[in-house]
Amino acid sequence: MNNISLVGNVVKDPTTRSTPSGKNVSTLRLAVNNPLNDKEVLFIDVDSWDKQAEFVGKHVKKGSLVSVAGRLKMDEWVKDGAKQSKYFVVADRINFVGGKKKEDGGVSSDSQSDEFDDAAFAAAAGIKQ
Repeated sequence: MNNISLVGNVVKDPTTRSTPSGKNVSTLRLAVNNPLNDKEVLFIDVDSWDKQAEFVGKHVKKGSLVSVAGRLKMDEWVKDGAKQSKYFVVADRINFVGGKKKEDGGVSSDSQSDEFDDAAFAAAAGIKQ
């Protein structure tokens, strides 16, 4: 089974593009901390497609704390005669963890996408909110 769940901060604003067939794809770079060693950080590229890509393009920005659920994928290519490879995540779901701050200091839940409970995901991932 190829499932991966991550929670981390977006390192820079995502890029969104369309394929020649007209499908949207967004790519973001996620910084994921090791809860046992705060000096260890993984930087992971995440691709999302179609409606999820539209959500990412409209709402996710540098610094956003997001949860990602998806699958691991490997790309392989040849550069200067040497075989190269890279692992990345293909996201099924990307959601905000916590919520967007309202002007009165509270937290709004309207920043979350449909079909996913970020609080439950964060709790399952061991994230304290």
